[in-house]
Amino acid sequence: MPVWTGDGSTMGNVSDPDVALMLAFAHGREEAFVELYTRHRDRIIRYARRMLGDQAKAEEAAQDVFLKLYRARDSYEPKSRFSTYLYRIATNHCINLHARVERRLLVSDPEAIDRALPGAPNQHDALSNDELRASLQVALAKLPKPQRAALLLVHYEGLSYRDAAEVIEVSEGAVKSLIHRARTMLMVELAPLLDTALTRLDTGHEVKHAL
Repeated sequence: MPVWTGDGSTMGNVSDPDVALMLAFAHGREEAFVELYTRHRDRIIRYARRMLGDQAKAEEAAQDVFLKLYRARDSYEPKSRFSTYLYRIATNHCINLHARVERRLLVSDPEAIDRALPGAPNQHDALSNDELRASLQVALAKLPKPQRAALLLVHYEGLSYRDAAEVIEVSEGAVKSLIHRARTMLMVELAPLLDTALTRLDTGHEVKHAL
């Protein structure tokens, strides 16, 4: 599609409409950024929530991600799909946020990191759907950050192994290895709940996505 620069000229054809919008924004079209924000805000909040384990922190992180995107207008180069570029910003931001929190907790209290993880619900036969989701979030929060990012990008956000590899800046083989290790850890962590979770219509698909 042609990319309109705002002065009546175009910059040729771009196959990714979001790349076209970002290029238009880089050439002064503020409304193009608004469109990008509208298209991608909810998915970035969802991704950040799964990375950080907290809705309020996810919403704040998403605002930071789009602020970084806004400031990148002058340096932006369309070397990959726009979604890959945006997820890279979001992934790095969430990992950095998590690392800063861990450093602060470690300095003040070496045992605080484990206590900071979302609390797991009691494991019994009558677990509610919300409790099952909470258990899955706890298990995700315990994964090493690269494993968590790889799993979420591929199995929740629908990225290809190639695109996920670009986001995390590793090889496709490394992404597959990270996901395999993540799924193994989740199987161990969620083993007591699998029979219950997989038979629930509301939560079964979420667990299957992860495993």
